[in-house]
Amino acid sequence: MLTALSFAIGAHPHTAPLYSDQTHEKFIEIMSDPRCVAWGECGLDYFKNPPGTFRTQRDVFTRQILAAVSLNKPIVIHTREADHDTKEILEKHMPRDHAFHVHCFTSSTEFGKWVLETFPNSYIGITGVVSYNLPHVTEFIKSGGLPLERMLMETDSPFMIPKNIYPWMKTTRSSADRRKRFEISHSGMIPFTAELVAGLINEGREAAGDPRRTNVEEVLDVTRKNAEKVYGISI
Repeated sequence: MLTALSFAIGAHPHTAPLYSDQTHEKFIEIMSDPRCVAWGECGLDYFKNPPGTFRTQRDVFTRQILAAVSLNKPIVIHTREADHDTKEILEKHMPRDHAFHVHCFTSSTEFGKWVLETFPNSYIGITGVVSYNLPHVTEFIKSGGLPLERMLMETDSPFMIPKNIYPWMKTTRSSADRRKRFEISHSGMIPFTAELVAGLINEGREAAGDPRRTNVEEVLDVTRKNAEKVYGISI
């Protein structure tokens, strides 16, 4: 029995210089497929791309936003070391009530708060990056600035393997398997990211004197419902 799959399609900022009218029209055609639930990921990446591409990235990002909005499609946004320009484009071209998802969040806390406050149907995606050395991301969660109700669990496959998977491996694998390391991230690792998120939420609540606690199951349940809401699908 085949399982129905949903997908998103868009031009990543790494490929912005290759974007053409033909590409754009093909994407619009594909958007008519009911399985296509979003446009993206698209956006700005000033970390890996040279400054000579920045203007093209901005133009292509804007063009994709305008098309997605006209088709009433949610948008998956990639932004890396481009908070200022991403904010400027969103402020100018993104309707306040449009649904979108900031993928694999690594941006500043200030940018994240602005997104959540300005766009009520926006969500922020958390990956295994919370196990890496990005204290501003973990503090965003611990402080409650990023509430669970506005969060999505995701991978950045093949990157961002949650590091807490390796201690687990030591208790579940043979001695030979313990020496192996995962080379790609995949959706089966999301519970490990959810475990980290639950720990950060609980740490923040404890520091604030809040007796409430959460667990992996709650994180997965709430974020699954968030995904259903933003993408209009049943998971």
